[in-house]
Amino acid sequence: MDAIEKISQDIILNILSRLPLKSLMQCKCVSKRWYSLINDPILAELHLHRSKCDSINLVICQYRPSITVWEIQIYKLDNESHPQLSSSLKTNIEDISSVYSCEGLICISGSADIHICNPSTRELVTLPRSNSLKESFMHGFGYSPNTREYKVVQLMHNKLIDGCSRLLSKFEVLTLGTKSWRPIGNVPYVLHPEKKSITLNGIMYWLTYTKKRGFDSQEEIATFNVGDERFGAISGPPDCHAFESMSAISLGVLQGTLCLTCDHFGRRVINHKLEIWMLRDDNVCGWVKQYSIDTSLWKIHRPCNIFPLHHWKGKILLEDLFSGILWYDPGTNTFEENLRYIDCVFPCVCMESLMPLVNRQLLVMRLTNDG
Repeated sequence: MDAIEKISQDIILNILSRLPLKSLMQCKCVSKRWYSLINDPILAELHLHRSKCDSINLVICQYRPSITVWEIQIYKLDNESHPQLSSSLKTNIEDISSVYSCEGLICISGSADIHICNPSTRELVTLPRSNSLKESFMHGFGYSPNTREYKVVQLMHNKLIDGCSRLLSKFEVLTLGTKSWRPIGNVPYVLHPEKKSITLNGIMYWLTYTKKRGFDSQEEIATFNVGDERFGAISGPPDCHAFESMSAISLGVLQGTLCLTCDHFGRRVINHKLEIWMLRDDNVCGWVKQYSIDTSLWKIHRPCNIFPLHHWKGKILLEDLFSGILWYDPGTNTFEENLRYIDCVFPCVCMESLMPLVNRQLLVMRLTNDG
């Protein structure tokens, strides 16, 4: 009897979940038995849970004008100062408007098609187009730990009346592994048309779109539960006046916590400040201003284009649309240039994962390394 058959399945999967993803991919070639073990969805979930701690990649979707398509570049964050380029994957994607990352997978949306990709396993699938929603306006991508399902949402606003009134919109959702979009009604909140959604712990978050309403107002953040597909809302920080001043605001995730970034650039502000508020508890009193960063230290002329990407080994990984990727060290209050790139770039942080792109109706493509 093979030694592996004498060990319980749970113990084997627990041991395998501690191996690097590269080693697991190599183990697939050992035998049919090993291939089946590595493809076990329980192993994928166990490995994903461990990857959140130490296996993080910086993924950059960059346009290649010479061949008029996009490539997916994967950088290892093993070295906190200079991420190393691990691979550059060829794609047949011609148009990208936004990129979302969630639980080891990335969602790449364009004007016509939406793609789901696992950069670690180099798999990519193009989702079917909606029959009723011919032109989507906003997207979201999330994973429900309760139902163990990935879902993509898209919506379209019919018209914008003004900043405070409701929009007429159509909202649809597709579960990864199925071939059709399902309508789930209209969005009960006015979502900001220029802000990306953020997903954390099975909840999607969007900034709402309003006019200035005075210093006593509390901006709502719309929520969508990926599991039960219900809408809700939470309030923004009560002491953050970014909504009343000339500020750029965005949502993100730092240290496993929802954060709201306020980038002040009003005329009366001499030293530009990047404030990062973190939601420590799910109520209005749970917001804490964790960081107040003087962006003039980096000589940034347009600070409204800085966004936090990740917290890694005591430093904050920032995206500057005009400079590239930066490190910020809160301890020394200093910046360090990381990666410089040209226009037409969409970066995100994605953990290593074995999560499969299972879909019997759609073709799963295997991406190859460029060069």
